[in-house]
Amino acid sequence: MPERPIPPRIHVLAKPSGATCNLACAYCFFLDKELLYPGSKFRMTEETLEAYIRQLIETHRSNQVTVAWQGGEPTLMVVDFYRKAIELQEKYRKPGMTFENTMQTNGTLLNDEWCQFFKENNFLIGLSLDGPVSCMMRTVWTKAARRPTTRSCVACACCKSMASNITSS
Repeated sequence: MPERPIPPRIHVLAKPSGATCNLACAYCFFLDKELLYPGSKFRMTEETLEAYIRQLIETHRSNQVTVAWQGGEPTLMVVDFYRKAIELQEKYRKPGMTFENTMQTNGTLLNDEWCQFFKENNFLIGLSLDGPVSCMMRTVWTKAARRPTTRSCVACACCKSMASNITSS
């Protein structure tokens, strides 16, 4: 069999918090994944993070690397985890290499610290908005209180400061 050429770029979704989420939306197919790994804390270790970033960079034959963060809910990993990721990108960066960090989040944990970090590091943020508020009140529930949420972060003032980096899905 002939050897396949290695593509210049790859796209890998990192799920550093696994299937865990702070919401329990009625329609979510992903929440049950937590049950497949009883006792797991679903948190990417610093060692795994370093191996992931190093291998992602080593694999690229292009100067453009996209690092895509998803979940569950990736902001459960706290800002310092992503600060470490940026440090590792710098540590393993090849000459001329640039990075695009993206994150898909439900937005409920975003605050000024998150938004400042996203802005400083030019993150592309996708906010998961699941229809009008009337629909969300029926289907989007907080996990802890088992009550509806309107995802108050969507109107958060900190997000306005980085509006050019926010998309919605």
